[in-house]
Amino acid sequence: MKGWMEHSVEIVAKRDRQTLTASFLDSISQQLALEKAFVLTPNAEGRTLSSTGLNPPLVWSVNDFNVPFSHVINKSEVKILTSDELIYWQNDAQFSQLAQNVGMFSSMAIYPLPLKENKVANLLVMVGDSDKLMALRSDRAFLQYLDLFSNQFALLDEMASSKLNQQVLSDSLQQAETRCQRQRMQTDISKNLVGASGAMQRLREKIVSAASSHLAVMVQGETGTGKELVAQAIHQASNRSNEALIAINCAAIPENLLESELFGYCKGAFSGADGDRKGLIAQADGGTLFLDEIGDMPLGLQAKLLRVLETKKFRPLGGKEEQYSDFRLVCATHVNLIQQVRERQFRQDLYYRLCQFPLSIPTLSQRIEDVDELAHGFIRQYNREHHANIAGIDSLAIDRLKQYAFPGNVRELKHLIEFGCAQTMHGQPISLNSVKDRLHILANLGEPTFPSATLNEHTPSTTQEIEAIDDLKHAIRCYEASIIQARLDKYRGDRAKAARSLGIPKRTLAYKCQKLELIG
Repeated sequence: MKGWMEHSVEIVAKRDRQTLTASFLDSISQQLALEKAFVLTPNAEGRTLSSTGLNPPLVWSVNDFNVPFSHVINKSEVKILTSDELIYWQNDAQFSQLAQNVGMFSSMAIYPLPLKENKVANLLVMVGDSDKLMALRSDRAFLQYLDLFSNQFALLDEMASSKLNQQVLSDSLQQAETRCQRQRMQTDISKNLVGASGAMQRLREKIVSAASSHLAVMVQGETGTGKELVAQAIHQASNRSNEALIAINCAAIPENLLESELFGYCKGAFSGADGDRKGLIAQADGGTLFLDEIGDMPLGLQAKLLRVLETKKFRPLGGKEEQYSDFRLVCATHVNLIQQVRERQFRQDLYYRLCQFPLSIPTLSQRIEDVDELAHGFIRQYNREHHANIAGIDSLAIDRLKQYAFPGNVRELKHLIEFGCAQTMHGQPISLNSVKDRLHILANLGEPTFPSATLNEHTPSTTQEIEAIDDLKHAIRCYEASIIQARLDKYRGDRAKAARSLGIPKRTLAYKCQKLELIG
């Protein structure tokens, strides 16, 4: 049989507390032929004692004086209880059941470890022959073995605590770096998505979260809220920012051309296909594909898009082999896709695939406090593009702008500011008079107005005005824009109703709105 010295060599080689304790218990059980041996260790808060070496493990309160363990901890003295003495410890059900297994000639010995110290790190509990346990109290080699275990346990405990502290510090530094990085991203995003309002701060936080994930993002918001800017921000903040952002407006391209734009085609796929053409899905490989107005995508094409999203594989028109494209998808829509799903105009399975990370953009009326900052930003942009020197906007004009509902959102504000700049002398600020008449017309849905600075003339109606026309194309463009804008205003931006009332397809209307820069 091994002696305590040989066991000492074994336990000092252990490098964690769990294997150390298991080896220690195994050695004393074999050496002393014990019936049972286990160690009780206080938890980090020092409130409970958990067992190692019992199956199932047992737990006692440190301050539960219905068990002898608390008395040993309190006095830091060895306690040996014979089977007769254990009869008096019956108030605790767990301990009572444990004591029932102690035979007539056996005892329970409880050693506080380390020995002869006030602070108890462990309790060694042994059940075995009474004479052997009593003799151990004066066995110098055994007591030295207990000290060796206690010292090794303390050393490993200190090492574990140090390692834990290092990990906590490392995690804290990593979290701090992540927070700083996210804050830098939000600051960069604020250069294009302007606004200090709470709604915009929350939006920028969500954009950073969306960018750090690999989920498909659905950007939802009214016309003019800046859905494409959000898509650009997601791309720039992602790990795909070094690759291309490929964008397409699904509503502005005729249905028969949209599929070839997305998937590309091979030579001879159809009449006029004189060579191979790379589609937008292939161009977005490694980068981001932005599908604007996804709600206008035809049902047949929706099924093909779903398969691409699931497999990342596609086949160009007229192609015989599938190609692979690893892209991040960002979609945008101003329509209620849930309603379209109910009306079977949009596939339910595609809807759930696209809405993995939904983002909702606030309307300008929901962040009206941002009007001042936005207005000054648009003035600076106007000055750069037109080599002008508009000196800001006066407070009365800002106050009046903040009273307007802005159904066209940020895009409408931009056009209003451009309109005001066009009427303001160089070196002067935009005055209230420069915008109030335009706001009055818009607020009352009266005379049609044109958001673009190039479409702000009234449609000619008198003979003199007609005779004064010197640019027929421009006049026709203005007239067409006035009709479409008036119809959009009548149906509150519902393009489907407006298109039906004008007798043209919805896609044609969408294309004209984009070309004429109309709100709706």
